[in-house]
Parts: sequence; structure tokens; C-alpha cells
Amino acid sequence: MRKLNYLKAVVIVHGKSEKQIVQYIKQKLRLKIAIESEKNGEKSIQITSLKNVLSNKKFCIEENFIKYFCDAERVDGKIPEYFKIFIIMDTDDCKDIEKLNYINKEMFRNHWAYHYIVPIYNDMNLEDVLMKAGVPFRKRGENRKSEYVQLFPTCDKFDKTDSVQIEELMNNLSLIDSTNMDEFLKFCLDSTRDLRP
Repeated sequence: MRKLNYLKAVVIVHGKSEKQIVQYIKQKLRLKIAIESEKNGEKSIQITSLKNVLSNKKFCIEENFIKYFCDAERVDGKIPEYFKIFIIMDTDDCKDIEKLNYINKEMFRNHWAYHYIVPIYNDMNLEDVLMKAGVPFRKRGENRKSEYVQLFPTCDKFDKTDSVQIEELMNNLSLIDSTNMDEFLKFCLDSTRDLRP
């Protein structure tokens, strides 16, 4: 009997670049995740506006969340603990205390989804982190954003599987102390390999 393909996670993204990267991973790994953005990624979500996002109709209470994301698995009517809500943010547009409260989850303390939320940070921003991870950009400045989908993950010879390339990038990101994006990639790879219940 074929195992049901439940929604594995919801990912709230900062902006267009993060949305493109998550979409790329979702497609390449054939992973069932939902991507939430502001105006299709055209308008960025800031760390300081996350409380507004998490109090909107979809996220404000668990019953609404289950209604909107009805393909998430439920055990005894509840979402299981291995389901995650990833929030991928840059940290260059907030104060140090706001950044700290985001990273240590303090800002989510009173939200029903506290135990499901995994804050992913890119300090100062995604471009800085990808450069440190050795992603070879050819363009400069804002023009680099058009390369994200082609470069993430990247392999010049295209002789490796998508999962191997993503795993290599995950390993590179794990060596960088200005991000924890590798946690998101590990979750995606583990979910694809069906290591979760």
C-alpha cells in the first residue's frame, strides 16, 4: 500500500530570492511543502512584521491553520511534532535585540505554533551567505538575484543528482556561522528520504 504524501512543512520567506530558492528545492526534491510570501515575493517580509504575518487568518489559531493547510498530517486531530513552520529571514533590516529574539524564538513564545516554528537566519542577507558558501555569482548587485535559481544548488558539470548537490551545499552552509540555512536543507533531504514517521 502506498504511503500518503502529507504536507511536510510550511515555509514563510523574506522575499523573492528566498522564494525562488525554496521553490527550486521543492521541485528538485519533489517535496510537498507550502511556500508563503508577501505578494508572491515581490514585497519583503521583515523580522519586525512577522507578528502580523503570524496573526493573519491562516496562522492565528491552529484550527484555521489546519483548515488552510488541510493536507498536513494529523495525529489524534493535532499536527504532529515533526511538522515544521520554517521562517527564512535576512537580518540586515532589524535591531540586534529583534534579531536575537527572532533567532532564539522568544518573539514566538505566545504563539500556538511555537513548537513547530524554526527560525532560519541569513546574516546579514542571503547573498552574503551564498557567497561564503562558495556559490559562484557572475553578476553583481541586484542583478545577482536573477541567478539564484540557476546557482542554487550549482554544479558546473551537471553530473550529480539534485539531492547530492543540495547535500553538498548543506555541508558548506553548516561551516558558516552567519546562517542556519543548513537546518532547512537537512529537513528537506530527510523528508525526501522518508526518514520521518
